[in-house]
Amino acid sequence: MHARPCSRILLAVAFWTALPAAANGQTSVEVGPLVALYAPVGTFSPSAVYSTALPERPSDLRGVAWGAQGRLWLTPKFGVRLLAAAASSRFGGGVNTPGGFVTTPKRAQVVTVTAEALYRPVPTVLPFWLSVGAGVVRHGGEAYAPYGSPRPLAGVLGAGCDAHLGPHITAALGVTALFYSLNFKDSIHRMSFEYGPQTDVLAHIGLAWRSRLR
Repeated sequence: MHARPCSRILLAVAFWTALPAAANGQTSVEVGPLVALYAPVGTFSPSAVYSTALPERPSDLRGVAWGAQGRLWLTPKFGVRLLAAAASSRFGGGVNTPGGFVTTPKRAQVVTVTAEALYRPVPTVLPFWLSVGAGVVRHGGEAYAPYGSPRPLAGVLGAGCDAHLGPHITAALGVTALFYSLNFKDSIHRMSFEYGPQTDVLAHIGLAWRSRLR
């Protein structure tokens, strides 16, 4: 998936959309923290090699993610968003696996960073929005560090709604899905440990400080 060219196109469209919006004083910015459930829902393709230091399935990486997002609304309907979140997990320990008996749980961390274009179809009491863009999914921590912490590019789709809690506070509830291909190998035999198409879901809620740009 050509995520990098797509993100450049989205930023170019956002720039040209912003010109009349800024002139009319319609531009606003929102920045704040978020908490999410990081839930990989895909599977790993069958492999000839196995490591007890790696998760047996993508769902082993499920965990609570903490992060932040910033949104720039160029018009009432169009905007851009940057989102970053990190989820930590532990897996294995005291179990028999195809690779042997594992006594100590392993730690992993997955960091997701996305850049998206936003669209609000119609103004409502709870504004509904859709998003599309590109991102990076970094697998790191104790489990993935020996393999260089792979960072595949991802396509991103999202949806959610907002609730204005005051003149400057917005609560945002949303779901973001990242689609990418994972394939990393050992440095000696060049054999794949984990590979195949992946789908990671972030169900997130956050608070943001909202300010209109004049």
